Amino acid sequence: MKYADIDWNRLWQEERRQKSWRRKKKKDWDKRANSFAKRTAGSDFSDLLLAMIAPPAGTSVLDVGCGPGTMAIPLARLGLTVTAMDFSEQMLAQLSSRAAVANLETITTIHGSWTDDWQELGVGRHDLVLAARSLAVEDLRGALEKMVAWARQEIVIVDRVGPGPFDPELFAALGRPFEPGPDFVFTMNILFQMGVTPRLDYLEFDQQRRYADRQEAMDGCGWMVDDLSDAEQQKLAAYVDERLSSNSDGTVTLTRSKPVKWAVIRWNVHE
Repeated sequence: MKYADIDWNRLWQEERRQKSWRRKKKKDWDKRANSFAKRTAGSDFSDLLLAMIAPPAGTSVLDVGCGPGTMAIPLARLGLTVTAMDFSEQMLAQLSSRAAVANLETITTIHGSWTDDWQELGVGRHDLVLAARSLAVEDLRGALEKMVAWARQEIVIVDRVGPGPFDPELFAALGRPFEPGPDFVFTMNILFQMGVTPRLDYLEFDQQRRYADRQEAMDGCGWMVDDLSDAEQQKLAAYVDERLSSNSDGTVTLTRSKPVKWAVIRWNVHE
């Protein structure tokens, strides 16, 4: 078999069916919007990504799968015009609330998904199309082609490397099997077959994460797994306690054995 004969999109779909967590639906993200916003607010993800991609002044950005504004809020703080799209109304509500508090008026929200007709939603072309940790789609090639169609200049994708934010040791502690599903390797290979040779960089995050208290640390780990039984709740608590240390200011720090790594894939659509 030749490389060109490999159907990476089909392999992506097959790998997705093997992963250890179920696909999150709209109602799941609506339910998690508040806790997700709190958890991402304490991360330096947006600062590190913005330092890497450095969008110039005047750039219009389409943030697909924007969540509670993890990137839309910092982009707007730079004075950029942002269209923030998400299929979770509660995520958009979190974003709008945060934008109002910060007096940011350059963000437009759109309730929509990867599979919607963006033209019907009134989504115009933007200088930069961004998908930051949001490409959990069934048709990956279709999503990539859509980004190309809506980008005037640049595309930026942040994709999982290996397990990404999921900790295999947590699944082992719970006695659950762990299959991470497809990561950036599939995205890169589909892009190669589309004739795109993107730039590839990595963001690596510290193994330690600070939380206000033990319960917040529990919540910060519990999101990884679905439908915990009472026995698994106890195992989760033991997993957290083994990795938790107290700080002088009353906060706690959770230490993972390995850092979380993300791939940053970007290219100019005219090159």
